[in-house]
Amino acid sequence: MARFESMKGLFGLLPTPYREDLEIHTDDLGSVANFCCETGQHGIVWPVMVGEFYHLGEEERIRNLDAVMIEVNGRPPVMFGCSGVSVNQVLVFARVANEAGADAVIAMPPVGATAEIAMDMHRRIAEVFDGPLVVQNAGGQYTPLTGDQIEQLVDDVPQIEYVKEERPPGPKHISEVCDRVGGRLKCVFGGAAGKNLPDELRRGANGCMPACELAGVLTKVVELWWDGKEEAARDLHRRVLPLINLESHPFMRYILKRRGVFTATVERSPNRQPPIDDTLKGEISTLLKAVEGEIEAFPFGPE
Repeated sequence: MARFESMKGLFGLLPTPYREDLEIHTDDLGSVANFCCETGQHGIVWPVMVGEFYHLGEEERIRNLDAVMIEVNGRPPVMFGCSGVSVNQVLVFARVANEAGADAVIAMPPVGATAEIAMDMHRRIAEVFDGPLVVQNAGGQYTPLTGDQIEQLVDDVPQIEYVKEERPPGPKHISEVCDRVGGRLKCVFGGAAGKNLPDELRRGANGCMPACELAGVLTKVVELWWDGKEEAARDLHRRVLPLINLESHPFMRYILKRRGVFTATVERSPNRQPPIDDTLKGEISTLLKAVEGEIEAFPFGPE
């Protein structure tokens, strides 16, 4: 039986930390999982795009799932990211998640897959994972599904209880999914780093999956919204939004290091995004003043 009857709210995405030798920094991965728990986030997801699943080998990914599960120890739910280079690899990860006791699995189809392959992939995941499935419906090279196709999948696969809808442009597709299958799902999650969170909630989403480094603040946005305090939720979102707009993999690592969570900011692909220079560090410190009163656990250290 599933440990959680339903899952909703703010689910933080873990960046994957690396040591100087470019191996996964397992201690830091445990530290960031604990950070999500201690900052009140409603759940944890690893590894998806934020966790650079495309840089991770099978063995290290499987081994470090165990480390995350041990650290979380049943606190919030853990969703394991099963996206891979082939459907067969996705199924390997789904089987491992089942054995490890993950609370759900989330997957995108392999790059270049057709919509038919993507839909069949979810049917096959349901054959090897006993718990709820999350359809991550992104865009571009990850073959987004239409509203018709999502509705068909929900018809075909009762284990699909959640959708993370992040097709561009913007949150309009949240409305489409909620209108078609919202009453049959336990939660529709938004994405896009939380940039559009109030609009997603207004359209019927009841959760979001952004990177975790500032997600404790976004958790408060969601909870204010649930309490009927929409203007307070929007005000807090407006205050944290300039920081979210700066988000990159170097930014995530830098913030987590300043908060005492990561011990290193090593990148496996250091040329993909520019590093955080001294000027940007100063700008981040300035922007943090707007939300510093919202941050209790893991306060920011010096630049």
